[in-house]
Formats: sequence, C-alpha cells, structure tokens
Amino acid sequence: MRRFSLATCLSTAALCVLVSCGSSTADAPSTTAGATTSSAPATTAPTAAVTPTTALSGDFYASPSNLSSLQPGDLIRSSIVSTTNDFTAFTVLYASRSVSDAPVAVSGMVWVPSTPTAGNPLISYAHGTTGIADECAPSKSNGAGETGVIANILVPKGYIFAATDYEGLGTAGVHPYVVGISEARSMLDIIRAARQLTESSGKSVVWGHSQGGGAALMAAEAAPNYAPDAQVVGAIGGAPVVELDKLGSVFTVTDSFGFMFMVAAGFRAAYPTIDLSQVMTQKGLDMVALAESTCTDVITKARGTDVKTYLTVDSLNTEPLLSHLKENTPGNSATNVPVFVYHGEADELIPAATSLQYLQRACATGGYNIERKTYPGASHVDVLFSASEDIQQWITNRFSGAALTPTPCT
Repeated sequence: MRRFSLATCLSTAALCVLVSCGSSTADAPSTTAGATTSSAPATTAPTAAVTPTTALSGDFYASPSNLSSLQPGDLIRSSIVSTTNDFTAFTVLYASRSVSDAPVAVSGMVWVPSTPTAGNPLISYAHGTTGIADECAPSKSNGAGETGVIANILVPKGYIFAATDYEGLGTAGVHPYVVGISEARSMLDIIRAARQLTESSGKSVVWGHSQGGGAALMAAEAAPNYAPDAQVVGAIGGAPVVELDKLGSVFTVTDSFGFMFMVAAGFRAAYPTIDLSQVMTQKGLDMVALAESTCTDVITKARGTDVKTYLTVDSLNTEPLLSHLKENTPGNSATNVPVFVYHGEADELIPAATSLQYLQRACATGGYNIERKTYPGASHVDVLFSASEDIQQWITNRFSGAALTPTPCT
C-alpha cells in the first residue's frame, strides 16, 4: 500500500540542510535520561496519568477506562522504541479533546536528547498527509517516515521533538482529516505529554508542512487560550492547507481531487450532522469509505476519473460543510504567537495564492505578526529544501527572542 508522505520524496542528505545553518541549540546538558517508560509528574496543566507500558502491543493504542478523568496533555502510556547515543525515542499515548470537547486518546512519538535539561527547547511537528486509516499513523512505523528523518537530525542538536499522529489516526474513531481545531489540540497536548517524559519546562515552537502546515497555524491561534502552559513562541506553516472553503473547488478541477474524499471523511467524523448523501452519488460515498479504510489509495483511484460521477452538486462547498470548513481555516482569530509561512510558487497541490489570502485575512484581525516568504520554482515538496535555511534561522530567532520582520499585509 503506497504512502503519500514527504518521506517518499526527501532524503536524509537534503534534510541535513535544515539544521546546517545557525549556531543556536539547546542549553548544555546536565542530566542523563533514564531508560524507562515511566513519566514524571507534569509541572503544568496535566495531572498524573495511568502507568505507562514498557512495550508496544495491540492494546497500546486503546483508550484507558479513566480517559474522562484525564486532563488534556496527560501522558497515558509510553514505550521506548529506540535508544542511541544521541536520543531516546518514545511512542506515546496522551489525552486530548475533540472538536466537541469530548476526551480522546491521541498517539504520537517523542524524541528526547540523551542528556535532557529543564530548558531544552521543544519542537512540536505536524506531519503531511499519510492517510486516514489507523495503519497510516506515523508512530505505527516507529518513526521510519517523514517525522523520524527530521527528528534524527534535530534532536542531536538539543531539541526535544514531539510529533503527533493526530486524533483518530492510530487510535479510536475516524481521523478528522484537516479539521484544524482537532489537529491544533493534538499538537499542543503532545507538548504537555512530552514534558512529562523529560521534566522540561522550556519554550516550544509548532511546525508543520502541508496538512501539518495548516495544523500549526491553527495551533498558533489556539495556544494562548487552550494551552498557555505550552509556552509557544512561534509557529511555522509550510505549504499550509488554508482557505479550506476554496480548496474544494481546486480539488474538483485538478488531478488531486482524491483528497476531496479524505476531507469529506474527516469533516463527517468531526461533525456527524454532515450528510454526504446530499452531495455525493453512491460512487462518491464508496470513495469516502475507501478513504477511511486505507492510506492514500483513494487519491490514486480517483486520478484520471470524472469528478462528476461522484458529486450531485458542483462542489462540496455547501452547508453545513461550508461553515465548518471556514471554522477550521486559520487566520480568523487574533494571536500573539509569531508566524512564519513558507510556500513554493510552483506548488501543484496547494496554490501559493491561498497563503497570501490567509495573510491578508489574518492581518485584518489586528493581532497577527506574520512573516511570509515564497520561493520561485519550488513545488509542494521542493519548498522544504528551498526554505530550509530560513526555517532554521526563524526557529533559532524565536527561541532567542530576536526581533521579528513581519510581512506587509498586502
């Protein structure tokens, strides 16, 4: 089964560029990490969680019986995946909240430097599209994909690296694909969970690419109220999924409209009142079912077919879905978290014009500080190479408190 991930396109050598510039890293280490899966009590919002496990099993991803009594970010259980001279990698299960504020268990991975300190900076990373079925969760492959490649480069530099799978990806329920409110909470709560593994209380930056880019921008808006204890000092959105209410039209006229079925499945999972039978034919509903049960098979199957055979309307931009798409589009709420957006001008999946629209709308709130940079000739994946030095410098500047250079709101 083919996985649609940045990891299929990136090499370790190319990613090394990401951390080759800039000299600022974490504070000098002073303590040695213990080879244990037990978590230390949180020093912020989370309370004591249930006893972690020592090995992955079929039950690792199962929600605990006391889930309703846990606070967002409580570490439910953890398991050591690998240990090197540079770091220890954990698979984690932690508590979060759904769009409806229901308690949910979310999985992910955390990489901890071999000698962590209380001040280690933390990066919470949100991955690009891997699919909706549980098997598509990055932690199911022990970090062998996109997130693991990046972590193996960043963590030896002194960063704690936390990477959520997202709600429903690996755990109970259907993954609310590109539902930004859910994804933002998953990103922020894994920061809290990671700190229970390390006793770290340092600052954090949220970063994501593609699907994860939109998630990071939503996390920037949510952080001040939902997770002020996460101390988010910056957010990076790469080739971000924004302007959701407009992307529906884009996907129906391009070779990538298979994503449309994933969006439909994700929003129906988050908002059960959405009735897809009102906008889709039986063939369309079958494609949604395929999206829910596989990784990215639906994208391949839809390619080259006629979108009109799947829809009974011109696009999915109809109520109540349209309102929920807008609700989960970043840039509608002011935030004091600085933002950096990078986008390739030749992006074939998410047009660069959409992040400009995001910038203009966010500026109109009067409470945003955004730097946006586009890269001529860069595609959806290539832009990660093109922007690598800027990403590293921006992360360094946020942790050091350097001055910002906001982009004009035009």
